[in-house]
Amino acid sequence: MQDGKDIPAEEAGQWLRQNNPDIRITWETAEEHDEDAYRRLLKLLFSPG
Repeated sequence: MQDGKDIPAEEAGQWLRQNNPDIRITWETAEEHDEDAYRRLLKLLFSPG
């Protein structure tokens, strides 16, 4: 699924149901709250294409 081709949503969902991969997203936070970093993260996660 990482060959750069577009995968239809149903096909991707079927693959996930069959393979059930262990997916984890973790990060360490800084002592200070960085509004710009937070905005960049949200943009990366939720911007289309």
